Amino acid sequence: MPKYRQSERKYVAGDFKVISDESGLTGMNSDTRLDWKGYKVFDSEWEEKHPQLIIYPRQDKIAVNNPRPESENDADLPWGEGNAEDL
Repeated sequence: MPKYRQSERKYVAGDFKVISDESGLTGMNSDTRLDWKGYKVFDSEWEEKHPQLIIYPRQDKIAVNNPRPESENDADLPWGEGNAEDL
């Protein structure tokens, strides 16, 4: 809230009374700010947005780390076609 009395306040053209969305107190529009949530609050009630609320997205690594080329003859591989007795 302002640190002066209402009787000490001078006339300011275009200034009007508002109600704070945070506390419900009344005051002049020149003493208010918009909060990060979109609320109109007094300068003493204003709080900065917390940095942890801001999310910076990162792309996932989609590529495989060590890819193996396909073999022309899958029978040579242990999991290829063939009998388990052949291993």
